Amino acid sequence: MGLVSREEILKNGFVEIRVRVAGIIQRHKFNVVREETPFGSVPYLVVKAMIPHVELVRIAEEIQLPVRNKEATVFPKGKMVKDFAGL
Repeated sequence: MGLVSREEILKNGFVEIRVRVAGIIQRHKFNVVREETPFGSVPYLVVKAMIPHVELVRIAEEIQLPVRNKEATVFPKGKMVKDFAGL
């Protein structure tokens, strides 16, 4: 995961990330989904699986993109929607 840049992820439309769920390391596919906001189009990494909140925070911090699953949307520390508009 560390070798893939944010720009490559946005270009490819997905990334596979290793995630720790209940003590087990799993690999999940995160798709790039764009959402229209008042600031412009914002990309989110969306995963269908239920992933612990702490792992979502870790992924958002490492990749510097917002991450979303069914229960939560997580942004990198100190950032909000307008910081990702137009990526």
